[in-house]
Amino acid sequence: MSGDPFIGFARAYQERFRRAVEDWDLAALERLAGVLADARSRGARVLIAGNGGSAAIANHAECDGSKGTHVDGVAPLDTRSLSANTSVLTALANDLGFHTVFAKQVELYGRPGDVLLLVSSRGSSPNVVAACEAAKAREMTTVALVGFDGGRLRELADHVVHIPVDDYGVVEDMHQACLHLVTQWLRHAATPR
Repeated sequence: MSGDPFIGFARAYQERFRRAVEDWDLAALERLAGVLADARSRGARVLIAGNGGSAAIANHAECDGSKGTHVDGVAPLDTRSLSANTSVLTALANDLGFHTVFAKQVELYGRPGDVLLLVSSRGSSPNVVAACEAAKAREMTTVALVGFDGGRLRELADHVVHIPVDDYGVVEDMHQACLHLVTQWLRHAATPR
């Protein structure tokens, strides 16, 4: 089989990704970085959630947000992925329904002044929307990373980073890049010069 069909497909993906990077909303990312820097300075917790590939991004963000931003002598960013604990997820899904798996954890772990960061390509999954509503009811700051048309989270969250692309791969690539950029900046900003 010739490599030409793959190369054509790859170039089309590369072009969609290049356009997404060029259109990156750095002002929205700066607001996200500010929310996380403020949370660290106040000792607020950052809860992170997502489904599927976005769950993997949420789990990765917990690592980067805690270990990746750590600087000796500076308070750590207290992060927790609500997508990571399979025992909690399956217990809540079994007992209360999958639509509750993040909202119930927001009730269990979230405090007024904490932050909820939601990662969702379409922005409309019932469980992430319910989590956003639960966080707002607890007087938490809500941030959403979304793609496509942004879905319900684009309207509901306090701060939104929107990747207006109709491609799950590119949206997820950009969401991961957003969190890499912000967490690396948080470490840089906290490092004594």
